[in-house]
Amino acid sequence: MVAMAQDVVVIGGGLVGSSIAFELARQKLRVVVLDSSQPAGEASWAAAGMLTLAAEAGTDEHLFRLARASLEEYPAFITAVESMSGIHTGYRRCGALELFFGADGVQAQRQHGARLAGFRIVAEELGSRQVQALEPAVNPEVTAAIRLHDEAVVDSRRLTRAVLVAAQRLGVEIRPGTPARAVQAEAKGCEVVLASGEHLAAGHVVIAAGAASTQLGGVGRYAPTRPARGQIVVLEGSRLPLQHTLRTPGGYLVAHDDGRLLAGSTVEDAGFEHAVTAGGLLHILQTAVRMVPDVARLPVLETYSGLRPDTPDHLPILGPTDLPGVSVATGHFRNGILLAPVTARLARAWILGEPTDISLEPFSPLRFLGQSQPSAARTV
Repeated sequence: MVAMAQDVVVIGGGLVGSSIAFELARQKLRVVVLDSSQPAGEASWAAAGMLTLAAEAGTDEHLFRLARASLEEYPAFITAVESMSGIHTGYRRCGALELFFGADGVQAQRQHGARLAGFRIVAEELGSRQVQALEPAVNPEVTAAIRLHDEAVVDSRRLTRAVLVAAQRLGVEIRPGTPARAVQAEAKGCEVVLASGEHLAAGHVVIAAGAASTQLGGVGRYAPTRPARGQIVVLEGSRLPLQHTLRTPGGYLVAHDDGRLLAGSTVEDAGFEHAVTAGGLLHILQTAVRMVPDVARLPVLETYSGLRPDTPDHLPILGPTDLPGVSVATGHFRNGILLAPVTARLARAWILGEPTDISLEPFSPLRFLGQSQPSAARTV
């Protein structure tokens, strides 16, 4: 049975997939979003919500440019989503402090500051007393820090829910519990074969199924994703208000406006196993307590893990395939929340044939043709 044709079918209801649907619906296209379980229930649900460029400084220049473009688009993206959905997303520009400990802390600060300056990231070098003045709860053993004024945070759960609501209000059909089994390119469009046996016809199909993208029949070779598990501890942070996001090698603390304090994280090659482990929690909490000793007395509200979609070269997979009407938007790894706005804009461009100021070549799904299985996930 072939269902009525849509303009676009998006496979995957996380923040990336829902943002693409929202953007396309704003262009009056008929869009269906398919999710194998519950939309926003995987990596987007588990993300801490940091919007930072510093993590990618010194890695891949193309990824860094993509991240900068998306960060600049975030305020307009949030305004559009919140006004359409009526849901506050917890977005705020709070800045971040990167903390350095030990005798070589000052040297590490200067090296990192020079690296950031090379990427035109505005960074302020601070001493221990300046850190204490900004964040009295920070460990006085911090020897140096870098303050990043332009960083922001967003509640990834609220944001994804808001985008889904906004998309629905524009006419997008959201179909939870609807696994896609395969994608077929036809002469006059595409068909998505559902696990139920139904065939869903569309002019375009966008693969945005996160770590599971590689499992889709007919198109998995374009999206060789691999899950990279990340564990997080949620603390009752209203007792210990922090003004900035705090980071040190191996961990972070992200304060949200609802009083939750998120401590993370791990990056593990654990397949599709969602377990929260003793070793993961130990690493997270030791790092958090080193940054802010009073974290040790905070109640734990929740622990969980999510599966980030990593790729063989650790870059996102963005753009059309060589199958007519089939494109990919996945593999964002730890940057899915940050890159959602620019990914949605690029998807609109390649579907509607619009020009764009960002080259997709470094992220093209065609780069994987002929390669073997994905490499293991990164660890940090």
